[in-house]
Amino acid sequence: MAKTEEKEQANNKSKEDVKEEVKEEAKETKKAKTAEGTKDAKKWSSEVKKLGDKIAGLKLMQAKELADYLKDEYGIEPAAGGAVMMAGPAPQAQAEEKEEKSTFNVVLKEFGDKKIQVIKEVRALTGLGLKEAKDLVDNVPKPVKEGLSKEEAEAAQQKLEAVGAVVELT
Repeated sequence: MAKTEEKEQANNKSKEDVKEEVKEEAKETKKAKTAEGTKDAKKWSSEVKKLGDKIAGLKLMQAKELADYLKDEYGIEPAAGGAVMMAGPAPQAQAEEKEEKSTFNVVLKEFGDKKIQVIKEVRALTGLGLKEAKDLVDNVPKPVKEGLSKEEAEAAQQKLEAVGAVVELT
């Protein structure tokens, strides 16, 4: 009769009790391996151990939810090897950085049908001599002016486009 009572008690244990026993056995096995195998075993703080045990005990759906939360809130996502790493800047942040550009370069892409007028305008914008301005126009694409403010670059672009040139701001 004692054996039957033991079986009933074992069957009455909740799943949580079984999980706790499995965790305890795993911890003991790990401790035994550490004590046997390596002298340089790392020591973990109690907070890290508790957090690690909680994470290891998560169900699959809970682990997925945790991963989504960390990705959405902190930009942390698992690497290919399963380790956690920080993500790069968000695409929105990169777009904002590009929009906040303070200096621009006026690049002549094509001189169009009115090459002589483009050469004159390049001379007026840059102060170059006739030969230098002609060489610049002949060897497109070339930067005409560099390090301009947005307003100055747009003004130069409009002047060059007015005489038939194709210009790009970079």
